[in-house]
Amino acid sequence: MVQISKVRDHSIDYFKGLLVIGMVYTHALQFFSDPSMFPSIHISTEFFNLITFSGFVFCFGYVNQLAYYSKPFSLVGKKMFFTGLKTIVAFYISGLAFQVFIGRLPLTFETVMPIVLLQVIPGWSEFLVSFTLIIFIGLVFFPIFIWLSRRPKAILGFSLLLLVTTFINYSQVESTYLGILIGTDLFPTFPVIQYMPYYLIGMYFGKFQIGFQWRYVFASSLGTIIFIVYLAVYKGQLPGRFPPSIFWIVGPSFFLYIYYLVSRLLNRWGIGAGFLKIMGENVLFYLIISNVIIFSLASVLESFIIGPWRGLFFTIFLLFVITYFIMILAGKPKENRQNRVVHD
Repeated sequence: MVQISKVRDHSIDYFKGLLVIGMVYTHALQFFSDPSMFPSIHISTEFFNLITFSGFVFCFGYVNQLAYYSKPFSLVGKKMFFTGLKTIVAFYISGLAFQVFIGRLPLTFETVMPIVLLQVIPGWSEFLVSFTLIIFIGLVFFPIFIWLSRRPKAILGFSLLLLVTTFINYSQVESTYLGILIGTDLFPTFPVIQYMPYYLIGMYFGKFQIGFQWRYVFASSLGTIIFIVYLAVYKGQLPGRFPPSIFWIVGPSFFLYIYYLVSRLLNRWGIGAGFLKIMGENVLFYLIISNVIIFSLASVLESFIIGPWRGLFFTIFLLFVITYFIMILAGKPKENRQNRVVHD
């Protein structure tokens, strides 16, 4: 959703830009590298896997608090609906690209309709369904989210309650639709309920413009320490991601707080006002185009292998190409883009 604003805090754009870099880098390594040849990529990909989706959910809550929950429903209800619609269309595009390029399926009605009806959730696209569901949940329960946004203790209590859902028996969830909401072990998914605490915390940070405070350092460290203890006890074995265990959910908390603080510093110092900010302002476009390009290349470059450094250079090049497309589509001089706001 594009709108004009005279004043904008770009810190969350820097945050999203950093997440975009990690996400595209991970996707590049997953499709074009081999852990048996480059063992170090396992560490980097799992780190970005740990923080990326939770980080985007946090940013989603932060942005939506400022864009929607701080305003009357009559002014933002339609905008929320079209944001959700835009996100599900992005899922259709990315999911269809995966099925055609990676799954080698023909572009037919039989391929398209299961994706449209959410009966099939293609790989590397499932997170877009979760974002769609989050925005529609926020639309339907708008008054509740408004109520929560004004009560930090309620956000804390509700977030802790949501974490309990990580202990459900995922094997009993056989519905695709229910799996997207609460998780299942039948297919990879980012269940909305289990990740919702990051959305609520993002709302809280956006509402009260939280900065550096030792209590948040302690609280975020606690989640990551729990994750590290799990790794130590199980000798480096990662906790469940699909579906997520509580250890996976709380694991990135400290790293995300550091990302958040760094992003605020970047905003204060005016560093990275070009490339990084553009990525943060156009997250959905980067997600779609990078996926389509990576899927299409992977389908024809089967013997193309890259290591961690070549993967980084490939990622930077790809992001620059996408940024160039955005600049062409915008059709505006660079100096005039500073007032352009895109809520993803």
